[in-house]
Amino acid sequence: NVSYWRHHIVVHQGLFGLEDDDLDDGNWQAANEKLKSSSKEPNWYEHVTNDVCNLNTQVRNIPWFEDWEPEFFTATLRMEQALVLYNKDSLESFENHMGRSFSDIQSLKQGLADLVEQYRQQGSVGIKLAHAYRRTLASDDVSEVDAARAFSRALAGEDLSPTERKQFEDHIIFFLARIAGEMNQVFQIHTGVQGNWGHVPDSDPLHLLPLIHANKKTRFDLFHAGYPYSREMGMLGKHTPNVWLNMCWMYLVTMEGSRQSLSEWIDLVPGYRLLGFGSDVRWPEMIYGHLVMARSCIADVLAAKVERDFLSEAAALDLVRMMLHDNAVELYGL
Repeated sequence: NVSYWRHHIVVHQGLFGLEDDDLDDGNWQAANEKLKSSSKEPNWYEHVTNDVCNLNTQVRNIPWFEDWEPEFFTATLRMEQALVLYNKDSLESFENHMGRSFSDIQSLKQGLADLVEQYRQQGSVGIKLAHAYRRTLASDDVSEVDAARAFSRALAGEDLSPTERKQFEDHIIFFLARIAGEMNQVFQIHTGVQGNWGHVPDSDPLHLLPLIHANKKTRFDLFHAGYPYSREMGMLGKHTPNVWLNMCWMYLVTMEGSRQSLSEWIDLVPGYRLLGFGSDVRWPEMIYGHLVMARSCIADVLAAKVERDFLSEAAALDLVRMMLHDNAVELYGL
């Protein structure tokens, strides 16, 4: 019954010819054969992403040290590994990739800046943190002295306390936010939805206020509507002009919650800072299903706004193109 399952039904109906309203014991085998035969077609990926979904590009998070296919993707660099460089194995991996050692916090931060610049030169348009899956989004502007002390102890093989680890991580988070602004890179941050057994309050986007206020020249793209803190995220977008609100993944999480969040945001936030769709799935077929659900929710919201909330039809049509195309092109310089 959840949105995630309905997502699969949309895919089978739209791409694989399922005529029923659900998969069951009587039809799943035929649907499975159709899926396998279609996906064997040599141009299937291009067909689904380009012809069916009409995607110009996909802004994709690239793990450290990996490449991407520019014909399909525009890169942003995943940076969670930067937060745990007090870990011996993580530091050695980073040193091996960069071809030099890091003996203090200053050289380490220079190495991180150089890595971001390497990817920027290859076409990357942003950096991404999804640290809310394992810790709180709340971070303090920790001094370099305190971060250096923690890093020095780690280099000496000493175990850091939870407080020392957080001091190091917080310092690096603020550093990454600053260099993102300096390098004209969008700073993407996972907020809201957690994995199973995750501590949901850690992902409240309001935890980010000190970071956002301290980096007014950095553009922050906040993911997943901050759900279930979407109302708070709407106010965050209203009062902080360097924040963009992103509906990516939301339609799979909850279609009704997506309608409610988007409806409130349109009342609160200038339309040029709303990103109406971004999928968070690994297969092109799933992008299609998610996109169909997104278009349905967006249409519902805008129709209701025109009918009862005094939004003009012209403004609604402008919002469609802005949320599904123009805003991302402008934000990421595509």
